[in-house]
Amino acid sequence: MNEDLDMSASDEQNKGESAENSGTELSALESILLERDDFRDQLLRKSAEFENYRKRTMKEKQDLIDFANEHLILKMLPVVDDLHVALEAAKQSIDPDGFLKGVEMIYAKAIKIFEEAGVSPIVTSPGEPFNVEVHEALAHMPSNDAPEGHILQEIQRGYTLREKVIRHTKVVTSAGSPD
Repeated sequence: MNEDLDMSASDEQNKGESAENSGTELSALESILLERDDFRDQLLRKSAEFENYRKRTMKEKQDLIDFANEHLILKMLPVVDDLHVALEAAKQSIDPDGFLKGVEMIYAKAIKIFEEAGVSPIVTSPGEPFNVEVHEALAHMPSNDAPEGHILQEIQRGYTLREKVIRHTKVVTSAGSPD
């Protein structure tokens, strides 16, 4: 009978240890599940923060695009105002020289504003070689005055913005002599 008591005491002890191990395993599992849930929450928060950041930067970028030229436009408004005044004066005056001087002054003012913004005209002269980097040929005509591939006439002035061509000079080029 002592053996039976010893066995049942040992079974009880094993059951107790098993319950402790089970409790330890359960608390470890609960700890892992809590940690997983915490990581999931952190991930969701970071994802939401990143999405908000992405939307905010897209809006800022769009605002930059929409209002990038505001400074230049504000500088050009006085030129438009001057043109308006010149046109009104021309309607009431018969002095073509005064009108011409006024328009030349307005033109000089506009060129100065553009130069301050980094815009400069591409200087092109008849007789110089055609350069695909800065010229766009609109026509190719026979000519005794210029060799083939040289410029006969500038149709529209081209411009650069800080060394980058923003509009090519439109030209007529020579096809050589008509012989």
